[in-house]
Amino acid sequence: MAKDILAVSSRPSNPVPHLAYLINAALEERCSSVVNIPTDYQQQLCTLMGLSFTAVMAEGSRTRSCRPHLAAFLRYSNLTQHQERFERLSVAVAEMVCNAIYPFKILGFPRYYDDFMLAMTNTLSPSSTVSDEIKDAIQEVLLKLLEKCG
Repeated sequence: MAKDILAVSSRPSNPVPHLAYLINAALEERCSSVVNIPTDYQQQLCTLMGLSFTAVMAEGSRTRSCRPHLAAFLRYSNLTQHQERFERLSVAVAEMVCNAIYPFKILGFPRYYDDFMLAMTNTLSPSSTVSDEIKDAIQEVLLKLLEKCG
């Protein structure tokens, strides 16, 4: 009986720090020089946040708690001017993504969710020329993390 009480899941209880770490690593890799920060990457990041916040707003119960994350994203989303804020930006994106999982589940728009997952996978990719195998591996890790959200 005592062993059952003390049993702890090996899965992390809060996926936000893990997701933020992955996002930050991808940001650092993609934006390693101020000269060639890819605009398509910045657009993917904006798409991800837009889809996430739209799902949160449509569901309605988490809108207030997600506003600070959206505000931080808007404040630091110009990647050329805020490279020193990538960690804060990564946390804001991770928080928004995790808050969007439950709304996506209950709203039932699979095509929007598919676009959300594609944007998330592309955001976590270290470059735009990543192979399909690496993207599949990223998506597998991502799905395991996102299972803990919501």
